[in-house]
Amino acid sequence: MIKHTMLTFGLFLSGWCVAQKPCIQLLPDAAKRVSADISFLASDDLEGREPGSEGADKAADYIALAFSEAGISPMINETEARQTFEITTHISFPKEGNALTVENEDRSLPFDYFPLAYSAVKGEASGKTVYAGYGIVAPEKDWNDYADLKKVAGKIVVMDISSPDGIHPHSEYLKYHDLGTRVDLAREKGAAAVVFVNLEEGTSDPRHNYRNLKSRDIPVIFVQDEALARELKGGVKVEMKTALKEEKVQAYNVMGYVENGDGLPTIVIGAHYDHLGFGGSSSLYRGEEVQIHNGADDNASGTAGLLELARNIARRKKEFSRHNYLFLAFSGEEMGLLGSSFFVKHAPIPTSNMKCMLNMDMIGRLEENTLAVNGVGTSPVWPDLVRETDCSELHFKTSESGVGPSDHTSFYFQKMPVLHFFTGTHEDYHKPSDDFEKINVRGEVQVLEYILNLIYQLEQVEELPYTQTKEESEAAPRFTVTLGVLPDYMYSDKGMRIDGVTDGKPASKAGLKAGDVVVQMGDFKVEDMMSYMRALGAFKKGDEVELRYMRNGKELTTQVKF
Repeated sequence: MIKHTMLTFGLFLSGWCVAQKPCIQLLPDAAKRVSADISFLASDDLEGREPGSEGADKAADYIALAFSEAGISPMINETEARQTFEITTHISFPKEGNALTVENEDRSLPFDYFPLAYSAVKGEASGKTVYAGYGIVAPEKDWNDYADLKKVAGKIVVMDISSPDGIHPHSEYLKYHDLGTRVDLAREKGAAAVVFVNLEEGTSDPRHNYRNLKSRDIPVIFVQDEALARELKGGVKVEMKTALKEEKVQAYNVMGYVENGDGLPTIVIGAHYDHLGFGGSSSLYRGEEVQIHNGADDNASGTAGLLELARNIARRKKEFSRHNYLFLAFSGEEMGLLGSSFFVKHAPIPTSNMKCMLNMDMIGRLEENTLAVNGVGTSPVWPDLVRETDCSELHFKTSESGVGPSDHTSFYFQKMPVLHFFTGTHEDYHKPSDDFEKINVRGEVQVLEYILNLIYQLEQVEELPYTQTKEESEAAPRFTVTLGVLPDYMYSDKGMRIDGVTDGKPASKAGLKAGDVVVQMGDFKVEDMMSYMRALGAFKKGDEVELRYMRNGKELTTQVKF
């Protein structure tokens, strides 16, 4: 780590020579502004900033006003800073238009059955059912569920959502587990409709609530009543209709632009401002009372950081003159990077003119002066620049991948160098308790001063080549069980330290607590996050294993049932 007394030396950044500039500080009263921004964005008045809500609109107005007050121009036109896009919040299937009759008996929606995302938006079919096992044809395994079926065309094909050896990460039929693929095969064979059932233990039902359509042109339903499911296997007369409806809201990306000259490359700085509203499916809160999820760290902290960096860069054009700067506050991140994904496809300037994207997501809980910086493998310049820029005595935990659960991923897939700044998860993540009072404002200012100085050093970097990285998800094993904990991603010692425990899940029932360090699960030693995920991948629903963990320096054991 370079001390202030060493700043006159040059840095050699993987072949790109850059003279180290002296450190600069944020404008006076940065802590007050950051505190005020987070306090407003994470207030109950904004009701969790869920896209489409009045609270989200208030947040967008606040961000646009902050850009304007900093002297930053709107990006869409001279008066509008918002980029509008639509979000499908969920798919509904009203009783009108949906029907299932089995042997002339009407069945109940949604208690007996419900349409799946693969269904035709408006579909209708009638005919006799035919049972096709799992609906799988796997020639390399000498398995064909259709081999003994004389006629499929025009039939209602019934199939089990499991597979010949179950649903688990080590299944020999893993590539055939996808239900959409099985629907496509049934369509190719002339099926009039598909009915999924679940008659095997250890396999979870499809989700009742979903947001994205994957519709084919035939009705597709799931029957959750076991007695009805068994009846359908026997070749009975069925009539069905499906009618799916997308529920949509308007959401907004908010943009500000500092233009220093035509033809200059643009540095993109972003953060998402949306959160979970009153919870929803992404909430980790298990209480019965509905509560506002204020999202102070996730991601009022990053949004406040975006505004503070915007103020500093807009008012210090002499120090930041060799690039144009685009400041982006995204909506729809919590629903799947929707805002940033929309932006890169409808950017007001070509993405090819963008030099890099710097993303701040959860930077409000700095502990032990440790900052995670992800994406350092996306350019050969990043590793040295990230570590040698520090003017605030931070320690770093870096990862190479440009893919992660935040908005920088959308830009990485545009072949752009990216960095993601992150101070770690905590037990308040996606819970109502993620409130302003728990923000480390002084720590966030420290992080922002570091990022500002990194951007300051980027002013001298002529070339920032893009490097494709191996996606961490490619190396991560697949698993079908969960321990029900929030891992501490900032932890770097042996084992997997728990940052939070979800009530009612296996870890909670086994007595595990935040701060415990898992070191072994069954026969699998847990050295780090990857080995922890490998261990999870070895188990399936219903398994019971011995788990070893460290608590206050002592090794303890407990039994965990998945």
